[in-house]
Amino acid sequence: MGLFINLLFALLFVLFTYYYVKKSFLLSFLYGLVFFQAFSVIPSLIYIEQGIYINEQGRFSFFTGATILCVLYFILTFVIIAMAFKSFNKKRLPVFQFSYKGRNVELIVVLTMIVLPLTLLLINAVLSPLPILDSSVTRFTFWSTSRFPFLNSLFGNTAMFVPFAIGLLFPKFKKFSVFMLFVFFGYNFMIGQKFSPILQGSYSFLLPLVFYYRNNLKVYIKRALVPLFIVGGILVSIMYTITYNKYEETNPFANIKIYDPNEAMLYRIFGLQGHLFWGATDRYVVKNEAPKSFNPADLLYGMRVMMDDFAKDRKMVISANEEGGYNFTNAYPGILFKIFPLSIGLVFHTFLTIVFLALLGWMLKELMVKGAMVLSIIAYQLFNWTIYAFVMGYFYKLYFTIFFLFLYGMYVYLRKKKYDEQLQNI
Repeated sequence: MGLFINLLFALLFVLFTYYYVKKSFLLSFLYGLVFFQAFSVIPSLIYIEQGIYINEQGRFSFFTGATILCVLYFILTFVIIAMAFKSFNKKRLPVFQFSYKGRNVELIVVLTMIVLPLTLLLINAVLSPLPILDSSVTRFTFWSTSRFPFLNSLFGNTAMFVPFAIGLLFPKFKKFSVFMLFVFFGYNFMIGQKFSPILQGSYSFLLPLVFYYRNNLKVYIKRALVPLFIVGGILVSIMYTITYNKYEETNPFANIKIYDPNEAMLYRIFGLQGHLFWGATDRYVVKNEAPKSFNPADLLYGMRVMMDDFAKDRKMVISANEEGGYNFTNAYPGILFKIFPLSIGLVFHTFLTIVFLALLGWMLKELMVKGAMVLSIIAYQLFNWTIYAFVMGYFYKLYFTIFFLFLYGMYVYLRKKKYDEQLQNI
């Protein structure tokens, strides 16, 4: 009966997604990573609620209604975003482009933002032990053993603003853009990053193109469909081969008697993505075991809080996670259920979604449409961090977003004030 109910709600979300995409493809694509999160967590919860052994939590799962709650959470989130955009679209966002001595230097700055980071990262990779060549190094330990570890604080693991910037240049520099995109993918494979660069890198590259070609999108989609399938198939095949070989060598789930690499990948894909949401629903919503903290500061490092609550052996999990056998992700909105009762938590989530997720997404859309290339790269990086915060529960990432929103708000205010003064002098 539980499986039937879960499948029914999953179907409800599929129908909702179809309607949402049909209503506004551009809005749906802008929040494509959030949709991806939904389509990775919901099937995972269906799988988990059938009853499996959750490696990270050291216990067997059962039906809790987590799938139902998850579907309703994502539907609420996307409805809030659509309503917020409807309100924001009534406003005009003033934008500016970077110039020097009266000359537009946007293209030069964007080229620099692509070439300089990739050059530095490639130099660091050449001078460092690489996971692809050295089995003692993993993607988790690469930066600590690299020649210039400080670059990680500047560009992060995957530097997602780079493929976005490459996508901005594609309409004018197609061959160069394709070449740099493959350099980006190649670098990330070298340092052991496989899945994230393929998914997020491809999405980041395509996002500005979708908005650039928005008036003739159907035509370009038809043209690009076959090449995208070919490239996607090649990348997925490479990722599958690398993961298969890794799992065959390491047997990350041998402790629960999973030895076949294909079975291990199935468990990794469906058994783990939603386990924190399931655990939070069981502990904080259904059983309501502990008093709520009523401390929003728990959101700043929500993943650490959730690991403390759910890891069967925290030291062992952190150690094993470096070898790729353990997975703690999607801490949000589970951490929210620990802080507030469900009803208040969803109200607070509505506030966070409007103020950060929807507002920053709308600003990014406006900047792309109006051709503010440099500002859109900055906004995209912040948008990416914001989505990361809404996945991992690391809301300390929003410090940068708040600072950007404050500065841009001051720019809009001063510009409006100057315009009003000019009108008075006429």
